[in-house]
Amino acid sequence: MIQVQDLSFSYPNGTAVFETFSFGAEQGQSWAVIGPSGCGKTTLLSLLAGLLRPTAGKILIDGQLLTRPRPRTGLILQDYGLLPWATVWKNAALGLNIRAFYGPDGVHAPADNRVANKQTLIHGWLERLGIDHLADHYPHQISGGQRQRTAIARTLMLEPDLLLMDEPFGALDAPTRQDLQNLTMQLRREQNLTTIIVTHNIEEAVFMGERIMVLSQPVHHTPAIVQNAQAGGPTYRRQETYRTRCRQLHHLMGEDSREMA
Repeated sequence: MIQVQDLSFSYPNGTAVFETFSFGAEQGQSWAVIGPSGCGKTTLLSLLAGLLRPTAGKILIDGQLLTRPRPRTGLILQDYGLLPWATVWKNAALGLNIRAFYGPDGVHAPADNRVANKQTLIHGWLERLGIDHLADHYPHQISGGQRQRTAIARTLMLEPDLLLMDEPFGALDAPTRQDLQNLTMQLRREQNLTTIIVTHNIEEAVFMGERIMVLSQPVHHTPAIVQNAQAGGPTYRRQETYRTRCRQLHHLMGEDSREMA
């Protein structure tokens, strides 16, 4: 699914973040990328999204060289990315409307730019995510968790095969954050999505990443990757394996191990 080959990236001011950096992710895998602030987590996500271009090396997705944002890559941000003047329904429909204009490949607008069964599709996803009763509300009228559910609906109704998430639950309270983590992992399994979440939260990384990439301070050459096959399981947080993996991550990040509740 994803092949990052000898990637190098530096910002225009000369600050190098990655040099000859390589890794690969298979279709349907869930990945978490964790590290301290300023280590390059969001930069890596932006490169995978096609929003930044490598200085050297290449990124292939499904065997195709990534040269621009691809229509089947979904991106969910911490600030939700909702239009404040649009209702939940219109925000959820935004991606479909853009796709209708630009076409499924993001370049060639179709002769008939209507999306078949658009109303049914939007209603179905809002209902699936438990926010159909909020369709006529505006972002300022709903909670942070409901705004994030709207962003998830907008993204998943476009049928992505790759879902990139940048600190998507960081601003939410603990119960809401855990609920949306569970929902995201459930939807990933249903849709066979490849997911990559950037987070600074060790417990979130351990729950959501079958593979956990640990970044320290740049420049990055060879990533440290922790295998975590039980990620996302409904009872995983209550297992000793989960607590052991959290302690391992604390150690890798140079933090003192702490007793997990």
